[in-house]
Amino acid sequence: MVSVVICAGGVASRMEPYSREIPKTLFELEPGVTILDHLIERVRGLNPERIFIVTRPKFKDLLRKKLGDDVEILETDREDFGNLYTVYLTLDMVGDSFLIVMSDHVFEASMLRQLVSHESDKAFTVCLDRKPSRSEAIEGLKLALSEERVELADKAIPPHYGIDTGLIMCRRRAKDYIREAIMGKGSQARIADALNLAASFNDVDYVDVTGKLWKDVDTPEDLQRARKLYWEILRRELVKPEDGIVARYLNRPISTRISLMLYSRRILVSPNIFSLLSFALCLISALVLAERNLLLGGILAQAASVLDGVDGEVARLFKRVSKLGSFLDSLMDRVADVALIAGLTLSLRALEGAGVLLPMVASANSVLVSYATSGLTRAGMDVSALRLIPATRDVRIFVIFLACAFSQQDLALWYIAIVPAIYLMGSVYLAFRHPGEPKGTVRLEKRKPAPEVSLERGEASFLIRGILSNSFKMGVALLLVRILSPMISDVTILSQEGISIGGEFLLTFLDFIIVIYFGYRILIPTKRLFDLASDRFAERFSVTKTTLGRIVTDLLYLVVGSILWIYLPSILRPVLGDWASKLIYLGVAIFLLLSAYDLLKTLYRTFEDLYSKLVDGLARKISGDA
Repeated sequence: MVSVVICAGGVASRMEPYSREIPKTLFELEPGVTILDHLIERVRGLNPERIFIVTRPKFKDLLRKKLGDDVEILETDREDFGNLYTVYLTLDMVGDSFLIVMSDHVFEASMLRQLVSHESDKAFTVCLDRKPSRSEAIEGLKLALSEERVELADKAIPPHYGIDTGLIMCRRRAKDYIREAIMGKGSQARIADALNLAASFNDVDYVDVTGKLWKDVDTPEDLQRARKLYWEILRRELVKPEDGIVARYLNRPISTRISLMLYSRRILVSPNIFSLLSFALCLISALVLAERNLLLGGILAQAASVLDGVDGEVARLFKRVSKLGSFLDSLMDRVADVALIAGLTLSLRALEGAGVLLPMVASANSVLVSYATSGLTRAGMDVSALRLIPATRDVRIFVIFLACAFSQQDLALWYIAIVPAIYLMGSVYLAFRHPGEPKGTVRLEKRKPAPEVSLERGEASFLIRGILSNSFKMGVALLLVRILSPMISDVTILSQEGISIGGEFLLTFLDFIIVIYFGYRILIPTKRLFDLASDRFAERFSVTKTTLGRIVTDLLYLVVGSILWIYLPSILRPVLGDWASKLIYLGVAIFLLLSAYDLLKTLYRTFEDLYSKLVDGLARKISGDA
């Protein structure tokens, strides 16, 4: 178990006048829920040994009234001090392992779990965000990395690698570095000073929390963003790690919005009501399926699957989780599963021979998948690998919906009879593996081979020559194809069983091969050239190398997708026919749209502050404000 030290000694000068009477950590994210409430709830999820909050004397009574006696409140004995001093005041009270948390940060609980579960012998472990927004990269504590360790922590260095998120795991030697930093710089010492002392002895590592949601609240604008981000954090945290693919990407996006809508409007509905409603919809769906109204039955089943998530979400949001509710929900789910199988069976014509076993096996599998998962979880086994097999309840019901939508309900029965059986075999295999302990440990060093060889300064020149050379070769090759075009465009190469391949197809195919071959030889050195210049770009635009790499990767995806968009239909249509080529064409279009969406999202998140300034400036000009 670890202790937790919450640093709440800042003056929050950029929050004035709001911060004159109350500390920043007591600002509300929603009515009745402060930043501190949000933070304490996530910290308590770790079951810490002790929780300390260090604040200024004038705020001690306010915090005591807010927190009661569950949190130990310490007051500073100085007016002017750095954030390391607040940690220093707790050193004689915390154990060898303790967690430092900034009191003005909003973050996902999974960041804390990832940090605390990280196994390390280093004095400090920090959380690294490789893709912060531009404003966060400018304001945050930047980290310079080498392999798996932190070399430097400083707000003044370029954000090439990423920034610290304000969550730091400390181990035994951390106390020595903290005391040494205080001895050297006095009460003005910053946490970065202790980190840099440790980093000079290779005693700081990190966990990568890129993609997790968090926000450091320093200004009124930050508070507004944090309040929006807070709801997205709540929605993310309603998604369970054990959710299947349909629950995660289809059901939860709907159910969590329903739950948050109820919670934000303070509409308290008993979670059991939603359990009963989901159960009733499943039973109605089974009856409708039995009457062979397949589409309506499938829609009702899928609606029940969505509502099945609302009960647990509402229970967690309103703090109404109970063992009775969990038991009833699990029991009704199993009954509903069997009822749906019965409805599917009755919708079919009479089953004969071995076919009568199909609904029996499907019903058994619907119950056994849940039973096996529950048993393995209670035994302390990690079932995340089993979740890759699409056999969970959300997937089964979605398959029923799809099968009924196309009047192929027998396929749903076959699916539920076969795929969950694979899941059960996997669970047996996992159970047999569990008792065995590793016979030994192989330690693999994650470093470059010695000696490291520096790249020559002429590499950029070599890469540019390669790009130009291959671009010229591609242009010549495409020109030769165009010269051959009049001679072979009208020639029929193959005509057999409805497939006709002519010279035009061959020319298009040659174009495609030339573009792919030389395009690859152009894109690879282009990406390498960018890597060489990424430090300069990162420093110029105040973003991380990871963010720049993501932007370049998305641009490469758009180039590749555009090539496929241009050539694939003409190549595949004569071979596969119209329908297959259109389907592949649709897949390429979706790939292009997703790549473009990811690129725009990354650009917006990174340069949101510049975008806001541009919009505000344009608005002032239009309105005539000074």
